[in-house]
Amino acid sequence: MKEELKILILEDVAFDAELIEYELRREGVKFLSKRVETKENFIGELEGLKPDLILADHSLPKFDGLSALKIANKECPYTPFLFVSGKIGEEFAVNALKEGATDYIFKNNLSKLVPAIQRALKECNEKIEREKAQKALRKAHFELEQQVLERTKALSRVNEELRAEMDERERIENKLKKSLEEKEILLKEIHHRVKNNLQIISSLLNLQSRYINDEEMLDIYKESQNRVKSMAIIHEKLYQSEDLARIDFGDYVKSLVLDLFNSYGVDKSSTGLDINIKDILLDINTAIPCGLIVNELVTNSIKHGFPINRPHSNQLSFDRRDKIVVNITKEDEVYTMSVYDNGVGFPDNLDFKNTDSLGMQLVISLTSQLRGTVELERNNGTLFKIIFKELEYKNKF
Repeated sequence: MKEELKILILEDVAFDAELIEYELRREGVKFLSKRVETKENFIGELEGLKPDLILADHSLPKFDGLSALKIANKECPYTPFLFVSGKIGEEFAVNALKEGATDYIFKNNLSKLVPAIQRALKECNEKIEREKAQKALRKAHFELEQQVLERTKALSRVNEELRAEMDERERIENKLKKSLEEKEILLKEIHHRVKNNLQIISSLLNLQSRYINDEEMLDIYKESQNRVKSMAIIHEKLYQSEDLARIDFGDYVKSLVLDLFNSYGVDKSSTGLDINIKDILLDINTAIPCGLIVNELVTNSIKHGFPINRPHSNQLSFDRRDKIVVNITKEDEVYTMSVYDNGVGFPDNLDFKNTDSLGMQLVISLTSQLRGTVELERNNGTLFKIIFKELEYKNKF
C-alpha cells in the first residue's frame, strides 16, 4: 500500500463520507480524499485527482454507482472500485461485480473496509504486473519471430550460393526453404553424405586388399579400413539422432566394438565384452578422436592381448574368461575413458609413448588433440586410461 492513498469518494451524505474517513484513520491509513456527488465532478476528479482508489455509494440523487463504474472502467481501468452502501441487493451486487467492481462493503460493517481495500490494491498491482509480463512476452515473441525471419533470409542467401557449386544440393535446399526444420534436415543430409563417402573409402580399401598377398600389408589395410569405419559410424549415429550436435557415445562404442569383432572374426559370445558407458553425450569434435582411440586400443587387445590369437588368422579364439572392458565416466566436466583386457599384458620393456606402432602413435596424437593425458597400468592385464575435458565447440551453422 502507498504511503498516502488518493481516494475519490462518490457519496451524497457528508456524514457517511466522514465515517468512511474515520475508519481509514482508525486503521492507520494515510490518505487524501475528495468527495463528489455529481457526474461532472466525478469525471473532473478522475482527471484532476487521479485516484488510487474509488469508493462509491450505489445510488445518489443525481448520479448512480453503476454509471460511475462504467466511466471509471473506461478512464482508469486499473483503479480499484468498491461499493460502500447501506443496502445492496443480491442482484445489484452480482451485476456490479460483472461490470468490473472490485468488491462491496456495507456501511454498517465498515470494519471490513480496510482489509477489502488492501486486497483490492494487491489484486490491482498483480493485474498490472501480469499485463506488463504479457506485454513483454508478446514483444519478445515478436522480436524472436523477426530474428527467425532474418535468419531464414540469411540461410536462403547461403543456399543460393551453394546452388552454383552443387546441383544436387540445390534440389535439397529448394525443399528445405519450405520447411520449418531447415537446419535439422540440412545437417542430417551432410552427416549422411559424409557417412556414405567414408563407406565408399572403406569399400575401396576392402576391394584393394583382395589383390594383396602379403599378410603384413593386408593387416595394415584392415586397420585402415576399421579406422575409416569408426568415423563413418559416428556420422551414421548423428544422422539417426534427434540431436544433430551430439551422439550417445555408449551406443556408438557398442556398434564400433562389435564391428571390430566382426572384422577380426571374433565370436562375441565367446569372450567377456563389457561396455560401461551411460548417459555420455559427445559432440563430433570430441567423439571422432575418442572413437579412433577406442578403435586402436580394442584392436590392440584383440590382436595382442591373448597369446592363442594370431593377427592374420581368419577366426580368432577366445576363452570365456577373457575380458575386454571399455568404460567412460564423467566427473566435474572431466572425462576418464579406459580400455582394459585381462590378457598377457603390455610388454614391460616397451615404452608405449615411444614405439614404432602406428596404432600407439595415433593414441598419443589423438590424446594430445583432446588436450588430455594417457596412462598405462600393467597389473593383471593391460589398462589404458585417457583423461580429458570435452573440446569447446561453437556451432557456426
